[in-house]
Amino acid sequence: MSKIVLKSLEQNINYLNSNTVASGYKLYPVRYTTIDGEELVKTITKNSYVPQAFVSASVCGITEAIENYLLNGHSIELPGFGIFSLSCECKTVKSAEDAGLSQFRGLNINFRPSTELKEKLANVDLTLDGVWKCLDLTADEKVYQRITTNHDGVELPNGDGDEVVEPNNPDNGGNNNGGGGGFEG
Repeated sequence: MSKIVLKSLEQNINYLNSNTVASGYKLYPVRYTTIDGEELVKTITKNSYVPQAFVSASVCGITEAIENYLLNGHSIELPGFGIFSLSCECKTVKSAEDAGLSQFRGLNINFRPSTELKEKLANVDLTLDGVWKCLDLTADEKVYQRITTNHDGVELPNGDGDEVVEPNNPDNGGNNNGGGGGFEG
């Protein structure tokens, strides 16, 4: 069974339709590393017994095909995995006279998981690694202090509360608390 470790981090929260900003806690999955193409090819080779050169060429060909189809307006379905498609980021206008390319802000790639992948996601074993208080919510580089930990499903106080980490921005792939599998939100 798959297992995901979560951390609850204190963050600034902007409330919609108001100018109110307050702090709150949000769960983030811990991401240990980013698997690069070389590691992916090695894993596929090991699991499929297909020669590494063939796997490498196939991964390159698949990547180029997906990129080409997406950039020409198609959606791409990877069976058992999901569908990739494009969407527009744009400004909403009230009248037809204001509608047009001036609304455009950028393109985004969307992913919609397959039913099979959604079922697997629903069965992932989740573990809480602790609750982390931000020492200064106004700082550009956030510093967090663990205020609770989790041991065998029971939350325990952290004791003297001296474990402090300096992750990168948790919303943009921040990583590394100096030990374990890394720290990220």
